[in-house]
Amino acid sequence: MTGTIFLGIFASNVINPAGTNGLLYGGTGFFIKEIVVVAGASIYAFVFTYIMLIFINLITPVKASDEEQLLGLDISIHGESAYDSIHH
Repeated sequence: MTGTIFLGIFASNVINPAGTNGLLYGGTGFFIKEIVVVAGASIYAFVFTYIMLIFINLITPVKASDEEQLLGLDISIHGESAYDSIHH
């Protein structure tokens, strides 16, 4: 993401004659396109991940229950205590 935004800022057709100028060289349109691409990719990644977590949660719980968290995930998930000196 950072590289894409920086490309929109620092691109220069002096370095790449087939390219375009970034924000520093008057290429406001190119910079806006890069921002839109970064925003679109971020939104897509969020929505896809959210939908996949919903499907995964149908198969296996994504989040440990409150009881499992209070007991300790080492005991509730693995059936063993990571710290023998701590008693619940």
